[in-house]
Amino acid sequence: MKRTICFLPGILVLLSLACNLAGTEAVPTDTPPAPRANEPCGDGVCDGPENPQNCREDCAEAPVLTATPGSIPPQTSDEQSAVLYLGIMVHLEGWDDHLNQAKFDQHAQLMREYASLFEAYDAKLTWESKELTDGILQWGDNVLLEMEQRGHGIGVHADIGGQKTYNCRRFADDLRAEKEQLESLGVTVRHVSGIVSHCDWVTAAAEAGYLFTTGQVAYAVMSMPPENRPPEYSDCANPAACHDTFPAALEDRLHPWRMNSGADWLTPNPNGALVLLPSSGGLTHMEEEATGQTTPGADLTPADIDYFIQELEQAITIAEPGQVNIYYVSWSLGSPLDQQLLETLLQRIRPYLEAGQVEWKTLPEMYRAYIQWEANQ
Repeated sequence: MKRTICFLPGILVLLSLACNLAGTEAVPTDTPPAPRANEPCGDGVCDGPENPQNCREDCAEAPVLTATPGSIPPQTSDEQSAVLYLGIMVHLEGWDDHLNQAKFDQHAQLMREYASLFEAYDAKLTWESKELTDGILQWGDNVLLEMEQRGHGIGVHADIGGQKTYNCRRFADDLRAEKEQLESLGVTVRHVSGIVSHCDWVTAAAEAGYLFTTGQVAYAVMSMPPENRPPEYSDCANPAACHDTFPAALEDRLHPWRMNSGADWLTPNPNGALVLLPSSGGLTHMEEEATGQTTPGADLTPADIDYFIQELEQAITIAEPGQVNIYYVSWSLGSPLDQQLLETLLQRIRPYLEAGQVEWKTLPEMYRAYIQWEANQ
């Protein structure tokens, strides 16, 4: 199911376009997206928009119609079950890691503890680094490379572009610098979060070399023309003032899509250079968002877990066979979370895993599943 979401003054309109093998697809079946300039065909790597149709030189050996780990196979039966890809992204921020080695060491130790806990349940995290990158360069303990080698995902948490006084002409260069700095640690960097802005954050991220973005919040609409923004977010002062989960409807966050620009990012565009993996909010905010509280919580509580499970069950119910169905939430480390409560969360998720309804994925793995799905359309 492809959904085009557009805003008219004061009205949120959802236009659902039914997609099947006999119908009209939003993505043309014979014209896959062309490789972008920063990932050219012929470099020996089959990645991003490259696929066997548009870059046989790099992708000649890549299967088109067969399933690979982390991908959605072609639909062969009406009885095919839908699978929901589940993830948690962790923002690494707020510790001044490059200024205080003791704090950096504690930050790294907490990461290892959380990673070990999740690994015990065959679960994966996606670490999105901000200050921690500076700390690794300063003190030498490359915990991010270790995390990637242990099977977790890595990305940039930029926190760039949210100030209305920010110079939009710097955006792509600033984001590129963050990407190159993190890559200097030897990790693979495909994505960035913390970039919603009044500037064209979609074009800036694509020009900086990122393949996808995560963690969008309601402030992301500020890059759209004023008349196309929903009234409640028409004039947001900053990302913190409009940090609600957006789009609000869960079904509108269930599938990734390609974006053309910040002006029309809610409308899927098959030729867009940047993929959005829609975010479903903060793990420690689940109760507050569900009950309409205006002050977000910093601590994980049993009520947060209850509301998380409720929304997870909703996502499982509306997941669609033959589609890439994703659901992930975030937390900032930031504040340490109660590990016993985290283990309770993992225990409550396990029955859905055992039933085959859910699979843990890193966010880069979700992206690659979407790319494979695109190639099979």
